Amino acid sequence: MASYYDSESDPAEALPLLVEPDDIPSRIAYNTTKSSGSSTDEEVGSVSEIQPSRATEDDIIPETSPLGRTVTWRSAYIIVISRVIGSGIFATPGSILRTVGSPGLALSLWVVGALVAACGLGVSLEYGCMLPRSGGYKVYLEFTYRYPKFLASTLVAVHIIMLGFSASNCVVFSRYVLFALGIDGEASDFLRKSVGVALLVVVTVIHGLFPKSGIRIQNLLGYIKVGIIIFMILSGLYVVTFQNTSQLDGEQYRPSWDGLWDGSIWNWGTIAVAFFQVTYSYAGLDNVNNILNEVKDPVRTLPSVASTALVTAGFLYTLVNVAYFIVVPIQEIKGSGEMIAALFFERLFGPHLGKVVLPLAIALSAAGNVMVVVFAQARLKQEIARQGLLPFSDILSSTRPFNSPLGGLLVHFVPSLLVIVLPASKEVYSFILSVEGYPGQFFSFAVGVGLVWLRFKRPDLQRPFKAWPPAVALVLTLNVSLLAAPFFAPGGFPTYAIVGISIILFAVAYWYVWTILLPRLGGYRLAEETDVLKDGTAITRLVHAPRAPWPFFQDFNFQNRTNSQEKVYQEIAIMAAAVSQILTSNILGAVPSAPQISVSKQELGAKPRDIHTELHYYKDPEDGSSPHPTYIDRPETFERPHESHPTIIHDVRGREAEYTLDKDGFEFIRRPALEKDFLDDEQVKAIYYPEVEQLIKDVTGASRVFIFDHTIRRQSAAAQNRNPGARGPVQRVHIDQSYDAALSRVPYHLPDLAEELLKGRVQIINVWRPIKTVLKDPLAVAQAGSVPDSDLVTIPLIYPTRKGETYSVRYNPSHRWFYKSGLTPEEALLIKCFDSKKDGRARRVPHSAFVDPDASDDAPARESIEVRTLVFHPDDRD
Repeated sequence: MASYYDSESDPAEALPLLVEPDDIPSRIAYNTTKSSGSSTDEEVGSVSEIQPSRATEDDIIPETSPLGRTVTWRSAYIIVISRVIGSGIFATPGSILRTVGSPGLALSLWVVGALVAACGLGVSLEYGCMLPRSGGYKVYLEFTYRYPKFLASTLVAVHIIMLGFSASNCVVFSRYVLFALGIDGEASDFLRKSVGVALLVVVTVIHGLFPKSGIRIQNLLGYIKVGIIIFMILSGLYVVTFQNTSQLDGEQYRPSWDGLWDGSIWNWGTIAVAFFQVTYSYAGLDNVNNILNEVKDPVRTLPSVASTALVTAGFLYTLVNVAYFIVVPIQEIKGSGEMIAALFFERLFGPHLGKVVLPLAIALSAAGNVMVVVFAQARLKQEIARQGLLPFSDILSSTRPFNSPLGGLLVHFVPSLLVIVLPASKEVYSFILSVEGYPGQFFSFAVGVGLVWLRFKRPDLQRPFKAWPPAVALVLTLNVSLLAAPFFAPGGFPTYAIVGISIILFAVAYWYVWTILLPRLGGYRLAEETDVLKDGTAITRLVHAPRAPWPFFQDFNFQNRTNSQEKVYQEIAIMAAAVSQILTSNILGAVPSAPQISVSKQELGAKPRDIHTELHYYKDPEDGSSPHPTYIDRPETFERPHESHPTIIHDVRGREAEYTLDKDGFEFIRRPALEKDFLDDEQVKAIYYPEVEQLIKDVTGASRVFIFDHTIRRQSAAAQNRNPGARGPVQRVHIDQSYDAALSRVPYHLPDLAEELLKGRVQIINVWRPIKTVLKDPLAVAQAGSVPDSDLVTIPLIYPTRKGETYSVRYNPSHRWFYKSGLTPEEALLIKCFDSKKDGRARRVPHSAFVDPDASDDAPARESIEVRTLVFHPDDRD
């Protein structure tokens, strides 16, 4: 492990510098929107005025969806409660009572189900607050189980694609609609399935073509279903209050609780089957976890919304079951199948109102559940597509043309349609419940174990919400019990369990073939490339990077190789140079470097001078884990493994015009600045910021520039006393912004304008200027085209008020490095950190300070200012 410090006399008192040169909370932001170079002091603001809601740690940085953060607390509550209260409470009580035999045992399961749901909710809340990003348990499993690579992602993807459907509530909707029309008993399978399919088609079209209207409709249906259950509870209380005078179905009805436990079936396998159906009725409390990128203030919203929904559901479920047992005779309930609610209304209000109006209301409730499930599942499947785990990921990940996850909706629609159409209608409902529930217990167990493991492995993680350890233990125990129970049930074959296990085994087999067997046979390896779609959606592509014949060459990147002989010869030359360096190092003990001479200031500016030095690159942790995050306020996290590699840094002096932002990712510009000392932040923002704005506009042709921070780096003790916030050079190869982090800055800094600005070209360009002529620790930049995306490593960067994300860089001998000797304060270096344009132009460029071995020992330390800007081209939308 290594850490870099300011080169002062006492390193222990210096600021650790192994952090990306990103912004710190105290820096100022300057929003320039004028087309001219003039700006006023009124346009200056503070970064502290634009703060996200929290800063918690995760290795998968949260991001704002291209759809924006539009889900309020009320909408989030409806999304949860509508998912929880679906068809289950209207359909499963009869089946549960028939399975366990007695009302007492059935009611006990509903109460225990609420307690178990609370325990499971604690797990999802801890994870959701710790990793506040869309994706739910997909994110949690990928974060926790990172090896073998792609295994967790594949298991989750297969489970979500194959079992994440909306079929069961479509079936219930069909049954209740046909019951209301009086033709349920005579309806054919084709008619039942057609009604369910029609609902699925309508919901998919609404969410796909009219997304805002879809949210309004599902909110309305959510209120309707809560109102229906409250009405049913009040109806039961009416029967209890006026039972001596109430006539139900033409007979005097006197409900009795005698024999509450008579007929109970005390077999764990049987109870487990019923309990699966109870837990299904509580499923969905973590529905908001799937869409956290769209939730306002997600870490505060998530616990309050989910807890409120759980209390609401538990209270309503218990009371409505009591209402069922009061109004409908037990034997009729046992024989009701999924129609218990219809019998309830028929007995209470007669054949007309009971059989028509209220069953239709229940059908609307089931439709509301389908809407929220489709809403959340489409976004979850869009996340899978974004990760490159589905074909045609560009299309499936996009939010165009209706600003909706149309691709995710299509992926969700197809399996849901097949599950409705293929099985026999009489068997489909119970079979769907069981098959959906069984693999879910496996993933619930994996998430719970992961939570416990992270408590010990990563105690440094910030946890705004912590699950109660006994609750986690209870969830894990129940998971194991429910996984084993089907194989101990009396009579029958555990078909649903076998199907669930088969799906998991299929996922493992698919992962092995896809990531291990085929790459070995095909002579390639899977590599990840990041890209940004035109709508601002960041995606990952999994590409085939050919393997080299020797282990030494496995780290070389060949994915951009062409078939031309010239390119092949270049690659052979690169390999030969690398081998030569290694042999020289092993035989002579060191790699030859330039002679150690002292160079004066005048000599440095006289002629080009290439430098043989070492650059510090990213090194994978020895335990195979992902890189840990860097906390600005936790110096111990600044340490990170690195490896040094001999490198030639080429001097561009005399050839500056050959290198441009769009071709190479950097550009040297001669433009003297009015500000010279850069000691006062107010003076910097008042004088220097407008100069930077005009410089960026002149070079890029942009019409809008937003300066979001700057960094001043000094190393002398006197300068540190004058400006304690100054920092020294960062001697490590890095890129300030990842693709995701770069795009997320637009809604972070300009939330009201982000939607429109993201439609055009977006860049992040740093303007780096020496405060004095550089005689020590120069800044080097790598030619963008020589650094493929597969060499980039994502590093989370955690601030007290927000999160960022940067790239470290793995070593590759094909990297070409440049600097300008004797750079003066009259010159500026423009560094492109991000560009949304993907037409072959440079999109980002690594950079690093480096040690010039020829510099004089008494040369003054480098001093510089770096300004970071968001650059917008609203008319460039191709």
